[in-house]
Amino acid sequence: MSEKNAHSLYELNEYIKRVVSLNFNETLWISCEISQANNSRGHYYLELVQKNEDSNEVIAQMSAVIWVKNFLFIKRKLGDVADLILVNGSQVLLKVKLDFNERYGLKLIVEDIDASYTIGQMEIARQKTLERLKKENLIHLNSQNDIPKVIQRVAVISSKTAAGYQDFIQHLTNNSYGYQYKTTLFQTAMQGLNTEKELLQSMNQILENKEHFDVVCIIRGGGSKLDLGSFDNYNIAVAIAQAELPVFCGIGHDIDQTIADIVAFYELKTPTAVADFLIEHNLHFESEIQYKAQNIGQLVQNQIFQYQQDLTRMDDMLKLLPKEMISRAQEQTKYLEIRLKDNFGRKQQEWKTYLNNAEKIIQLSDPKEILKKGYAMITVNDAIVTSAKKLKTGDQVALTLADGKRKATVL
Repeated sequence: MSEKNAHSLYELNEYIKRVVSLNFNETLWISCEISQANNSRGHYYLELVQKNEDSNEVIAQMSAVIWVKNFLFIKRKLGDVADLILVNGSQVLLKVKLDFNERYGLKLIVEDIDASYTIGQMEIARQKTLERLKKENLIHLNSQNDIPKVIQRVAVISSKTAAGYQDFIQHLTNNSYGYQYKTTLFQTAMQGLNTEKELLQSMNQILENKEHFDVVCIIRGGGSKLDLGSFDNYNIAVAIAQAELPVFCGIGHDIDQTIADIVAFYELKTPTAVADFLIEHNLHFESEIQYKAQNIGQLVQNQIFQYQQDLTRMDDMLKLLPKEMISRAQEQTKYLEIRLKDNFGRKQQEWKTYLNNAEKIIQLSDPKEILKKGYAMITVNDAIVTSAKKLKTGDQVALTLADGKRKATVL
């Protein structure tokens, strides 16, 4: 191809400019995500992308700009919400006009922003995050931590310049019960791009020294729904849910509930409400102690009274006891005397009978009495013979009978 038939780059871009001007001469609304947002002298320079919903891969990309004049219009309409929308990661619906410049190429001129779309996209993302947390069983995990009977050491995640933090400290310090609290501030951005990073860093620092703290309090001074968008963040929610300390959220909103509120140990609407909870928690413990002390005092008084009653009864008994004992002893003595007499009489009669029987037995056992019955006693040399085997033929024996003695010879 000859150089005469070729087109210059300028001619090509001029042609593209005419095509764009003819076909896109009116504004249109586009949905996209802001991947980068930079402010320079009041102008906002944006990089817009669209991602594949399944793979999160960028499938379209284009530059855009909000000139200061247009931004002032948007700012008047949306107020501070405009600054919150124009951050990295925001899903936006923009009213744009295509502009093609022969030198700088194609870009989008942003003339308006639909804030309701961004809020709606945030709510969709919020619901997806909630469903994910439910599937992972993280919703009620932090509420399973043990809360101390007395809370004194408080780790505070907040910004030192936040009004909510100042209210929290003042309310906690000037409590009417004189409770003392040791608070440690972990300086953290409470909105904007740095919130996630700084809050996770603060949570890690606290958990690395968890033995020095009783609870964690996340304090913020309120704000709009977009202001609170960071507290619907999945990573922040996981950090709160998995924290090994009870986490209290006092972000400062009465209507909206963030995911951080849902996964925390306690959700309290304002920073002062968090301080009130800490005070009332310790007051409840003190009331329990006082109640138990009163019960112990009453029990001691009741016991003392019972002992006094017992001592009085014992004293009365001791006064009567000697007389009763003497009377009983006398009755017992009389009873024993009677029994002794009866027993002695019976024993005396028993011994008389025994002696009489013994005497009769002795009398009956007398050899003379036995000889009277016809028996004879044989003796040899005055020795009584008790067996016939001891006698021999021819032995001379003496026979003793009841009425005399005779001699005999054994045949």
